[in-house]
Amino acid sequence: MPNLKDIKRRIGSVKNTQKITHAMKLVSAAKFARANHAVVSARPYGVAFEDMVGRVVVAAGEKAATPLTTPRGSFKRTLLVIVSTDRGLCGGLNSNLFKMVNRDVRDMEQAGIKVDVITWGRRATSFAKKIKLTSLGEREKATDKPKYDGAKVLAKDLVDKFLANNYDDVKIAFVEFKSALSQVPTIKNLLPVVSTEKKNLADAGQLQPVLEPEPTAFLGSIIRRQVEGVVFRTLLEATASEHGARMTAMDSATKNAKDVIRKLTLQYNRGRQAAITKELIEITSGADAL
Repeated sequence: MPNLKDIKRRIGSVKNTQKITHAMKLVSAAKFARANHAVVSARPYGVAFEDMVGRVVVAAGEKAATPLTTPRGSFKRTLLVIVSTDRGLCGGLNSNLFKMVNRDVRDMEQAGIKVDVITWGRRATSFAKKIKLTSLGEREKATDKPKYDGAKVLAKDLVDKFLANNYDDVKIAFVEFKSALSQVPTIKNLLPVVSTEKKNLADAGQLQPVLEPEPTAFLGSIIRRQVEGVVFRTLLEATASEHGARMTAMDSATKNAKDVIRKLTLQYNRGRQAAITKELIEITSGADAL
């Protein structure tokens, strides 16, 4: 059984850890408030823009056939972008994402599909090296205060690789933000942009858009704009998820430290009381012997 000095030293150590986790919780809470506002504000525009592009693609029909909108005949090569955090201490945020990615990559490889990856985040880079995936690019601090200009650069790189390397599709794996307590690992198809809307727009209760000029004159630019928007929203989702998960994890760590301190303090007091009782018994026994 540890002596009182060891217990007291451990109590001090846990108290220092508690101060650190509490400070990290406060920092993440402040960052989370900004990230949450950013992702919630960006969602309506992003969803509306994707819906608009989908209706344009449906209305254009065969005229919308471009390399960025035409599905390939057979899937042989996939480019997968993995978005993670640079730092840890955010619970199971990264591990849950990596489990899903690992499972999907193995399924694709068993189906004869070659998977290349691009990693945005230090943890994703380490994961890709661990499972021996071919990496075409690595980037750190991608989710550190995301800006649209930065997302444009990342999106252009993905589009260029898709067109130049004859990939059948481009997917992006990230953690979708739901709330501070809920973050969902997600893999989203990024390219080619294929509308899932197959029925007639009039039958769906939507107005038939009038396209001027010809779709081929502007479709390529709005497809690229949609890819930029998806990448930007993905970075916002990942940022909000990171700060929400870290805030929750540090709050739990602070509460656990409090419980440990309470138990150690109780153990220390019992040991101290036992020592005092023993000393009193020895004094009493000595007095009786005299």
